[in-house]
Amino acid sequence: MVLTCLLVAFSLNVIWAYAAQTRLPPSPCQLPLIGNIHQLPAEYQHTTIARWGREFGELVHARFFSTPILVLNHTHTARALLEQRGDKYSSRPRFTFHEDIVQWDHVVKMPYSDRWRCQRRWLQTALLTRRTLDTYKPLQHREVHVLLRDIARDPPEVLAHIRRYTAAVVFGIAYGYSPSSLDDEHIRRTEGFIKLVLEGGGPGSMLVDFLPILKYLPAWLPGMDFKRRGLRARGLIRHMEQIPLRIEEGTARCSTATALLEEAAEKGVLDAAVEKDIEIALAILYIAGIDTTSSTLSTFVLLMMLHHDVQRKVQEELDTVVGYTRLPTLEDRATLPYLEAVFTEVYRYTHVASRTPLMLTEDDVYAGYNLSEGTVVVVNIWAMSRDEKRFPDPDRFDPERFMDSSLSAEAKEARDPRKFVFGFGRRLCPGRMLADSSIFLAAANLLAAFDIRPAQENGTLDLLSPSSFTSGIVRHPKPFQCRVVPRSETKAELIHAAREEGQDDT
Repeated sequence: MVLTCLLVAFSLNVIWAYAAQTRLPPSPCQLPLIGNIHQLPAEYQHTTIARWGREFGELVHARFFSTPILVLNHTHTARALLEQRGDKYSSRPRFTFHEDIVQWDHVVKMPYSDRWRCQRRWLQTALLTRRTLDTYKPLQHREVHVLLRDIARDPPEVLAHIRRYTAAVVFGIAYGYSPSSLDDEHIRRTEGFIKLVLEGGGPGSMLVDFLPILKYLPAWLPGMDFKRRGLRARGLIRHMEQIPLRIEEGTARCSTATALLEEAAEKGVLDAAVEKDIEIALAILYIAGIDTTSSTLSTFVLLMMLHHDVQRKVQEELDTVVGYTRLPTLEDRATLPYLEAVFTEVYRYTHVASRTPLMLTEDDVYAGYNLSEGTVVVVNIWAMSRDEKRFPDPDRFDPERFMDSSLSAEAKEARDPRKFVFGFGRRLCPGRMLADSSIFLAAANLLAAFDIRPAQENGTLDLLSPSSFTSGIVRHPKPFQCRVVPRSETKAELIHAAREEGQDDT
């Protein structure tokens, strides 16, 4: 009898354990040892995992070698897990490429820890308080006038001028230093690093992140391009993390770097380790800030070029509200509802940046499914932006979808793509408000001053197809040509006045 009871108890325990393992979210068919890694393309992975969501539901379980993966394709699921259960879903997995090959130590990929919280606090103080944001407005207005000057002087290079503008704003805030051209040493090194690391794929997108043994193979072997790029990037990141000290020794204005160094000194905690952490925190600010902001603005230019009716309607609103005797400022924003709708649709339509994967730090149960500690959580912003229930005909660029006057303020806010494109919960992008205002200011001034027209060089190319954008952690429109011309003599005079102001300030 005792033996029988023991056998029954053992059998039930095995059955329950097996049942727990099988109570996983639906999954694509997996192969032994490698799981689903063979189904993930080298580029444009977001379209594949979005298809998984359509086939298997709002939660998708996958496996890349031995690593369990949870894919979130819907905003309500992401909020339920990443915001309501943020204590379990706010850490990061280990990214072998970034940590061991590039040796890039930054706040975005840090695990949820006291060190992360300290660096996060620094960035929030610099980028999220109303007082500090207000102090950046003169810099933003000055640099947008320089942008207009540069475009008027050299229209074919409009996309390069946009990158200089975004770099100047971020560098100015971080280090009190505004580069005058893309030939600036700091920008050149940053651009080189971005091409090697971010455009090649974000954290968690490379095979070595799931099969770390690959890092030990020689870089000269075929298929080891990721290691060759990572080793080149390692030298560049050393320079970029030292920018605060180098600029501080020069002619920098008041900046976040000096403010943080002074704060640490006043508290008596400024040592080599704290100084290094400040350098690391500011390095990710400008590396991420330059790339995502310039990509959004470049896509805005592309969309305005291809949708002349939308461009004309924005210009009519600007002429009515702002007039013909001055250029738009950030204070005009609340009175430009159609431009706001266009801007909001650009966020939804473009899906500029993928979110860095998260990691579940303890076992959890959601919707009846067992989710195990160590599961890597992939948040698919692309799928959220293409949710047909929230955004009918999602592949069509349509600002009017955000002009529905019948919706309440709460309903409009719930549909705002800024609620998901900047991330969720405790990993929400700390630079979102600065980026948002810098992009809006540049977009308003571009359309107030210039007409953006197609160029014959584009021919019949489909400039909005998925393959017309780069793949990687930040998506950029591939190179395209456009004609940018002043809208009138009056606008040309305003641009000239802005040019004089920019020269005086720089």
